[in-house]
Amino acid sequence: MEHKQLDLFYQAVTACNVGCCVIFKDNSNLSQTDNGLRLRLYEDYNYQTLQVFLEQYITPGRLVRYEDAFGMFHILLHIPSQYLYDYESPHFVIGPYLESRPPEEQVQQIMERMHIPDQLYQDIRLFYGSTPVLPDMESFESLVLNLSQGLFHTEYTVTHLPDKNEFHMENSPMILKLRERPQISVSTIEERYEVENQMLAAISAGDDKKAHELYQKFQTFQLRPRSDNALQNKRHGVIILNTLFRKAVESGGVPPLYIDDLSGKFAILINEARTERALDHLSADMLRKYCLMVKNHSMTGYSKVVKEVISYIDFHYAEDLSLAFFAEMFSMSKNYLSGLFKKETGITLTNYIHQVRIRRAVTLINASSLSITTIAASCGYNDINYFIRMFRRFLGMSPKQYQKSILHPEQP
Repeated sequence: MEHKQLDLFYQAVTACNVGCCVIFKDNSNLSQTDNGLRLRLYEDYNYQTLQVFLEQYITPGRLVRYEDAFGMFHILLHIPSQYLYDYESPHFVIGPYLESRPPEEQVQQIMERMHIPDQLYQDIRLFYGSTPVLPDMESFESLVLNLSQGLFHTEYTVTHLPDKNEFHMENSPMILKLRERPQISVSTIEERYEVENQMLAAISAGDDKKAHELYQKFQTFQLRPRSDNALQNKRHGVIILNTLFRKAVESGGVPPLYIDDLSGKFAILINEARTERALDHLSADMLRKYCLMVKNHSMTGYSKVVKEVISYIDFHYAEDLSLAFFAEMFSMSKNYLSGLFKKETGITLTNYIHQVRIRRAVTLINASSLSITTIAASCGYNDINYFIRMFRRFLGMSPKQYQKSILHPEQP
């Protein structure tokens, strides 16, 4: 897949001080298209009209410049699938940006048309003040058009909306319900901390769906930049997220060894990332994997002995492990340790050892060309026949059959 072209496109657009994003397939980042303005202004706003518009009108070879009800401009275009990650839709949104700062009278007219009360005037002015201005929009549009045609090898047809038929893709302000206490300005510190804490609590619980929803809301808050370098600002933000996420999974009962291993890998990837898009991709991956870590490795409610047994198995699965080995290690009878482990985890200690080993074997079959005999030995099975029997018990097929299904999934 040719991700570099889209990364170059990102860099060129953001170099003009204009934000942009690829809409995710689950539409969870639609709020980025207006920097979260409508989400914070209206109750239960879900960007559904924008979603429908993108799906119906932003088709292959189409580029649309759209002026929304707040007088802000966006460029919407379709990106061919070979330039995208699996979780990205083909819809790319550039903006919002302005042609010029709206004067006081124009802001008041917009607020009246959108049924926004006068007491929010300063907040709305601050929002406009933080939106980039492009006095020569035609040149910017030409730049976007030429870049997209060259990088994506696609001929684009340009359309400006609303047109003379006043086509638009927004909900009528008459059917939108204003929040009781809308928070629009960049200074909504208390709300940001509240959302951050809710997001971290969801990660601690391993609730990836809720964590993802809160993460998208968290992304709508505009933080004060630390430098003029947009990439460095983004990198700094992802470093902070990595730190927050690791503390969240620690609260979720994940042992430090697992946390240190994953956070260390992400620290390297953050440092190696060369584009804002790569960092966005990394942030989403971090959120998913930290939640998955809680699901797979949380030991909340386990006794100290059971925690230590599990940690030892997870990191020493290739050694000669058994119930007798751990009973001797912790100076307990085999019957007592076996009963304690089964009571707290729901499975026997011996079965847990096999689960960890077979899970590791599956990973090696998927990611390497090692022989089945070598994989068996590296997972703690010196008897290849016993390994095959255990593998079949947990997966319903032999290692060779599983390997064949990976290499040739189309064959029965």
